Amino acid sequence: MFSTEDNTTQPSNTTDPGPNIAAIVAPTVILGLLAIASAVLVWLFCVVRKKRQTEGTYRPSAEEQTGASSVETPDALKLPKEERLI
Repeated sequence: MFSTEDNTTQPSNTTDPGPNIAAIVAPTVILGLLAIASAVLVWLFCVVRKKRQTEGTYRPSAEEQTGASSVETPDALKLPKEERLI
């Protein structure tokens, strides 16, 4: 009727593996690289915009071909009325 086996539980030799290191490191590295790449792209965009503002070519012939109609001259100064004798 009674069994002579010992029913005590012994701790198992296998432990929980814990969080997978690759699952933590891989997204962190990828997000870091994306952040660095986006920062470099923003910096390049700013440099290109600044270069375009400060450097360029002067082509007055292009302005002349479009005509002076694009630039309106203000009304010429009107001469005062001619003085007359009374």
